[in-house]
Amino acid sequence: MLLSKLKTALYSSIVFTFGFWLLLLFTEGEMFSFVLIMIFLYCLFGNVIYGVPVSLLSEFITNRFIRWRLPAAAFIHTMLGAVTYFFIKGFAFFALLSAVLFFLVDELRKWDRVMPAGKIAALNAAAILLAGLLPMGLLWILQKAEVEAKTNDLYLIPQGYAGQVMILHEFGQAQEPETEGEYDVFRINEKGYAVTALPQSEGLIEDLYYYVDEKGNREEIPEHCIKLRGAGSTMGDGYEYSYTRFTVGCQEDIDDLQDRPSVEEILYDEGVLDKINQTFD
Repeated sequence: MLLSKLKTALYSSIVFTFGFWLLLLFTEGEMFSFVLIMIFLYCLFGNVIYGVPVSLLSEFITNRFIRWRLPAAAFIHTMLGAVTYFFIKGFAFFALLSAVLFFLVDELRKWDRVMPAGKIAALNAAAILLAGLLPMGLLWILQKAEVEAKTNDLYLIPQGYAGQVMILHEFGQAQEPETEGEYDVFRINEKGYAVTALPQSEGLIEDLYYYVDEKGNREEIPEHCIKLRGAGSTMGDGYEYSYTRFTVGCQEDIDDLQDRPSVEEILYDEGVLDKINQTFD
């Protein structure tokens, strides 16, 4: 049986990749892409380490079922496919789609098995549809709830500053976080960075950006002057931090602005690397 499941994993991975090939063909006009190879390998890997055990579990549980084996097996495959949301989140939809394909290919390969007929067949079809829609609905609700979370960060940047801005998160020596209503406030210094004890914000980005002069007067920075550059993390001997960064500049070409300050420069300015070096010395 294990060999049969491994064949199903291979065949369903091919079907999954073929679907992406059609998508690329009709949207991008590409006949071949290295991405397809990576999609196939990732799908095959997931089907082997997760899909095959799930399918074997499904066979064990539904083996004694007669009339309702198909919808029960469909429910097990799809529900456990949806559970991957708690492990891989953004890729959970593809995992669920892969689980559905695995189930369909596996059943097609067993077509010689006696299938239900008549009224029971219709009820089985309806139950299979429900078994697929229920996990999909659950996954949609979970993803929608995550998207509805908002970052709500407020950045105060010195008037006239242009270049990269970096926020170093989870910094133990930082001052108490400052808030304005529902917004977390980050005061950027003249060197273009701020440190905070807060973790990276997650969710729908609804941040505010202001230039601040010496008197504390604020001027909202137009959206086209801000270019998000993502988040990341850095670690070394004795430290580990996450960071968020973006570039600000209205008159300048944002893409040509220098990538400073760097994480290392910030850590030296804050005295972290000096302390670490003294410790090792």
